[in-house]
Amino acid sequence: MPELTLALLAILPLAAVELAKAARWRVLFGQHRPSYPVCLRALVLGQITNALSPLRAGEAVRLGALKAQGASLIPGAGALAGEKAIDAVCLGAIAFSVAGTSIFSQSSLGLLAGLLVVIIGIALALRGQRLRPLLERTTLTRRLRLAALLDVAEALRDPRTLAAVVAMTLLVWAAGLAANVIVLAANGVPANLYLAARVIVAGYLVNLLPSPPAQIGTFEAGITVALTSAGVPLPTALAAAISLHVGYLAKLALLFGISALLMLPQTRWLRRTA
Repeated sequence: MPELTLALLAILPLAAVELAKAARWRVLFGQHRPSYPVCLRALVLGQITNALSPLRAGEAVRLGALKAQGASLIPGAGALAGEKAIDAVCLGAIAFSVAGTSIFSQSSLGLLAGLLVVIIGIALALRGQRLRPLLERTTLTRRLRLAALLDVAEALRDPRTLAAVVAMTLLVWAAGLAANVIVLAANGVPANLYLAARVIVAGYLVNLLPSPPAQIGTFEAGITVALTSAGVPLPTALAAAISLHVGYLAKLALLFGISALLMLPQTRWLRRTA
């Protein structure tokens, strides 16, 4: 049985991931930024849709919610694509770090591989305009939205925007890793960043696959395989996967409440002007 206090504590960094994502998304809008509560509400509705629907229509719902709240759709879609591209580069860096550690048994080689992915992503954003046709034509790069890095690069030329995006991106991934470390510790697994990174990569890969509502079964299977292949006993890995899944669902409930509270002033203002 997991240690309940630690398992519940993991909900806080899980929520921090989405709060930081909403802030980063808003920054990437540029001059047409809506309020933070509008961005958070749209993001939460999209996350809930992805959690409950096997069709993974969360992005469409997020943009629809954004439009319904009066925000500009085109900059929102561009910012969303850019945000996904940034996370694809970060995930690639973490995945290469994990793979390098597994294959070569040397963390330095894995970290060098991850750093190389980040450098390539930055170079692509800054100097990759000539590669846009190739990025939009190739299936893999189109799915990863890497062409959006070229658009985001324009917004990131502003030092304040760049600083905000970097800070929020670091918070997103640090909080995600911290949540995994806490969940592993709650289930008696000697927590380390290597196992936490394996879990975070497995979680994102599971999100790419068709799943039943709430990803019941598929999420647990992906996380369990990631842990057992690293030497964690099957019962412990399964308990950690279930704990993390419960934490994800609890996070959505918490964020829905937070977004509703933040939207109250705007809702009252609309009622007065109606």
